[in-house]
Amino acid sequence: MSDSEQPGTAPSGRSLVMPVIMLAIFTVPLSVSGTAVSLGDIAHDLGASSAGEQWALNGYNLTFACSTLIWGSVADIIGRWRALMIGSVTFGVGSAISLVAANYLMLDVARLVAGAGAGAVFSVGTAVVSSNFEGRRRTRAFALLGSVAGLSLAFGPSLCGLFTQVVGWRFVYGFQLGCLVITCIGMPMIRRAAAHEKRYAARIDVAGAVLFSVATTLTLGGMALGSATGWVSLPFLLCTAAGIACYGLFARRETTAPSPLLSLRTLRNRRFSGMTLVVAVASFTFTNAVAYMPVFFQGAYGSSPGASGAFLMFLTMPVLVSPLIAGRLVAGGVAVDKILIWSIALMVVGLVATGVGAEQGLAWMTLPMAIVGAGFGLQAGLIDGEALAQVSENEAGMGAGWLNTVRLGSEAIAVSMFGSLFASFVGSAGHASRQGFAVITIGSTLFAAVIGALSIFFMRRGRQGEALPESRTRSAADPADTRGR
Repeated sequence: MSDSEQPGTAPSGRSLVMPVIMLAIFTVPLSVSGTAVSLGDIAHDLGASSAGEQWALNGYNLTFACSTLIWGSVADIIGRWRALMIGSVTFGVGSAISLVAANYLMLDVARLVAGAGAGAVFSVGTAVVSSNFEGRRRTRAFALLGSVAGLSLAFGPSLCGLFTQVVGWRFVYGFQLGCLVITCIGMPMIRRAAAHEKRYAARIDVAGAVLFSVATTLTLGGMALGSATGWVSLPFLLCTAAGIACYGLFARRETTAPSPLLSLRTLRNRRFSGMTLVVAVASFTFTNAVAYMPVFFQGAYGSSPGASGAFLMFLTMPVLVSPLIAGRLVAGGVAVDKILIWSIALMVVGLVATGVGAEQGLAWMTLPMAIVGAGFGLQAGLIDGEALAQVSENEAGMGAGWLNTVRLGSEAIAVSMFGSLFASFVGSAGHASRQGFAVITIGSTLFAAVIGALSIFFMRRGRQGEALPESRTRSAADPADTRGR
């Protein structure tokens, strides 16, 4: 056996996959922050339209959330490099149309297209990494992906703000298009690296895809209605009930479909399910903080938009280095379970301390914010790789799709619910209550702590009672692969 075939190593040329995937992953959150910071200039150019502006943001998130699970299963059937190529081209087409959009209709349709392609980039990209690296290489690869996502999160708003101010809002989409063109040029490297992957003769579950998309649209639409009309309003209740009913029909469909989008066997893997709950903890802590802290800084302390964005870097900067630290800890023999427990604890304790410090002043919030960011970064560099190690290789795309569906869905629920409470008890960028912010921050964090406790319970029960999928046995046998088993 050659060195390239030893467990824990990658065949020759396979490491070239990483620069391509990293560039594609960097573009996904950038597309959200770039649109957000450019909305003022977009409105100035295309005219003021609250519906048009909101759909430029929400349309991308909607199709992203609907498509991740679908892309994951499609990738397992047609081949991951093909799915990634199609997704990257779709994302690029959406960015190109956004670049030349002459009105909101054109822009909003383009954002829907871009979101659908971004869903493939995120879910299929992580599946490609999972199936091409093992042992320490897998740990390092996912640590790098976590750092790249953190880089986009930390500097994306500032970079896109600079583009908007100096060149104009259209250059934001031009930059995205350039990144995606480079990704497509590098796709032959991924094709060669993925030559060992098997394709599975199965049909795409169209009925399941339709049910899932309708359910997700209704649920996310319900969240938006609840935030706007109240959490006991009839539109919210009807929309949410219809969404839950469609999810029920989807679950029933998946038990009988010959080629399900989501194998319920995968969800019965308690360790995998526990991993997905770690993602939900991050949504109710870190994601909420990123979304609403700048508004709070402006309203409570009179910070300028630029200053509030700069102060937010106490929260986002640790995400650049924490994934790499997590990778080194795993390589040094620290169990992944222990690192994920630290991650949950840091996010929960840090955000509670942030809420308490908010009443005292900005200086009291800096260290707790850094703790939250460090906790988020620890799981960002591990969770995808470790979760996908719990499913068989032929279901890696499906597993990645479900993980990202939970990530996006929990973010949408967390941000919508927190946003409604924020508007009711905290205020706006004009005036914000420090006490109100402290109360709802601590409350949502305690809810996240409950999710975290469930996550730890399922992960530990899964570790004790479930065997590693057969296709992952070789990786588990690698002495360098310390996953806390």
